[in-house]
Amino acid sequence: MGSANGNVGAAQVSHRPNGSAAIPVGGANGECPAVEQKQSAETFRRSAVANGYSVVRVRSKGKRPIADNWTQGETLSQLVPVSAAAANTGICTAGLRVIDVDIDDPARVQKFLMAVKPILPTGGLIRRRPGSPRFALVFRAAEGEPCKRVVGGRRGKIEVLGKGQQLVVHGVHETGGELFWLAGRSPATVPVATVPSITEDQIAKVLSASRAVVGLPVDSQFANDRFPPRSFHTSEVTGQSDLAAGISIHHPFDDLAPDRQRCAVAECLTAIDNATSDPRNQWLAVLFAVADAGQRGCPDARSLALEWSRRGAGWTSEGEFDLVWDSYRANKAGGTTVGTLFHLARSAGVEISRLLGSCQPEQKPASTTHGGALPVSTLPAIPPKRQWLHGTDLVRGAVSLIVAPGGKGKSSFLTSLALACASGRPLLDSHVFGGRLRVLYINAEDSTDEIALRVRAAMAHHQLTDADVGGLYVAGADRLSLTLIRVERGTPALNLPGWQELRALVSLHKPDVLILDPLVAVVGGATLNDNAAAALLMRELVSLAALNKLSVIIAHHTSKNRELGNADAAMGAASIVNLARISLAIEPLRNDDATKIGVAPWDVSSIFRVTGTKQNLSPAAADERWFRLVSVEMPNAQPPIYPHGDKVGVVELFKPSLTATPFPQAMIAAALVAVGTAPTPLSPSPKSAEYAVPVIARALAPQRNGIASDIEAKAILDHLHRMGRIQIGPVQVSRTGRGGYTRQAYIIVGPVPPTVTGSTPPTSAVPTAHHGSQSAPNQKQSGKP
Repeated sequence: MGSANGNVGAAQVSHRPNGSAAIPVGGANGECPAVEQKQSAETFRRSAVANGYSVVRVRSKGKRPIADNWTQGETLSQLVPVSAAAANTGICTAGLRVIDVDIDDPARVQKFLMAVKPILPTGGLIRRRPGSPRFALVFRAAEGEPCKRVVGGRRGKIEVLGKGQQLVVHGVHETGGELFWLAGRSPATVPVATVPSITEDQIAKVLSASRAVVGLPVDSQFANDRFPPRSFHTSEVTGQSDLAAGISIHHPFDDLAPDRQRCAVAECLTAIDNATSDPRNQWLAVLFAVADAGQRGCPDARSLALEWSRRGAGWTSEGEFDLVWDSYRANKAGGTTVGTLFHLARSAGVEISRLLGSCQPEQKPASTTHGGALPVSTLPAIPPKRQWLHGTDLVRGAVSLIVAPGGKGKSSFLTSLALACASGRPLLDSHVFGGRLRVLYINAEDSTDEIALRVRAAMAHHQLTDADVGGLYVAGADRLSLTLIRVERGTPALNLPGWQELRALVSLHKPDVLILDPLVAVVGGATLNDNAAAALLMRELVSLAALNKLSVIIAHHTSKNRELGNADAAMGAASIVNLARISLAIEPLRNDDATKIGVAPWDVSSIFRVTGTKQNLSPAAADERWFRLVSVEMPNAQPPIYPHGDKVGVVELFKPSLTATPFPQAMIAAALVAVGTAPTPLSPSPKSAEYAVPVIARALAPQRNGIASDIEAKAILDHLHRMGRIQIGPVQVSRTGRGGYTRQAYIIVGPVPPTVTGSTPPTSAVPTAHHGSQSAPNQKQSGKP
């Protein structure tokens, strides 16, 4: 039954046998250094995943999984590296049958073994711990994913773990003993496909044979095996007492998909009013019922229970909540199951049959109490304050969107935003409410090394240390595969493993701000032009923000040929913007506007502004916010191949000036000389042979490394015209043998640069106005000064 010969003898259930080939965790005394323990756990996890098991992280010296949404296992990127707080390892038991023998009397363990030995198949995996006769037998379920079954009496308990449970398979027990496997046969060494299977008929016979061992009458009804009968309520689904039930009865809740389970639990909690009356016995019953729902596969069970508890009149602290939530596994009261939750919700007016039959993930409770609309008199006289986090860009419990064309600074802006929130400093000229915040920045497009470059460069530029941003966590595309939408037969659906991965990160790091960059990288095979897919994704993100009281900000691209700064500029379906509470846009500075705010044309590409295209929670800001990308060289040179470090763009605040001169005086003088010494008056018309722009571009080229730029020439002309240094007016141009004619041309106004004064202009040079005058004389001029 797990040993080499298929037998389980007395030596195998007493203490650790000599010569055991169990994978070591530590030294000879069972207490290992932290580094060795982490390395051993990492090796075990990698092997178990490779062998086909669904592996989860478990708290060190404990039994509780780290992640809320662990029932389908975690990804390898979550499992390794191993943290000191989560060095124990578990496997999900869905599709398995684990017979967990919780009997402390060695003689009774031997009696149990003699009773079940003829029933069980040989070759099961046997997990033990030192100093205790308790053990666990691991088999595969012969069919499907059956649920947990239990026989419990005054002399012990036999549990058969299945769907919704997990077994700790590696690490240190809470008593201090090191877990081990007989003959070295463990999930790390035996592929799950080769583990022998056991039928439900065999399980039933094992439990029946166990009754006398645990102190139950042999002739009792099997449905009452689990706990002594006690009166609570009768389930409308099973027709039996929910808390008095013995062997776990299959519940219709188990047949729901995880997202529908979540919806059902959320609607039940919404209906159960605890704001006016919050008795402790009801609170405990609801918490244990929701915990059971989590064991059965419901995502976000803890978050749902915590959110419901917070609004209760008897709410005290999250610490007390955690104590009760953690005590669920040790709950000796017995059968508080999800049926308790349905009973309480039914009493509050919820139609349970509808809930279990047609609940959809996008259905959200309309209010915090059942019964429809509320009279105004019941609303709070002073409503709760909106919990802004970063200016009016981020608000707790909502989703923000930042839209920009590709390569225009979205990721750099979000990097500085993350540092601002984590440090509590107004790096982007926006107040950070509540001091330093916890930030989780996920980039689903770039590697973690690339993220490290951006973060370190921005930290150096803004003079931040690790201690300043201790609450910032980052993950690149190489650390997780965050696909949130999948397509089945042309129909979009939530990709549950991706959501479990995301919720696990949120549960682990508990961020105030979650940054997703970019949206298009997390939709898998779906298209954002599909309104159903976009709505499904955005609604779930909104729900994630609301349930965890965090702010989500998503980077998104603009559609081609759409006007920037407009809410409709976002790529894809309208529901992306419609379901975001706040929508921001990055607008690159246009060449025509550069000199108006004191920016030279060659700096245009580094300047942008952020505007609110949709701010449902606050009016648009009166002052525009301008930012600049500056280049920071990192000290990561690797000569001789790479003699210089990487140059990284970092976003900083930029204050525009309506009066600043964007051009050096030498360039202004060169442009004036070009106008003043032109053989023929220069024309403002691009159709003219004497068009001024190319002439000025050639004059500026020596100061721009030999590059003649018409864009820069036009910008300096516009600047000089706006500043009143030149103006356009009529001039008379002479023609040999034909007489003169009048046309529009540039005229220099005000003081003339020395290079113009000291030169001998050609006969057709344009006259200047008198020194100090504000405009040139409005009269015809001859071709000579």
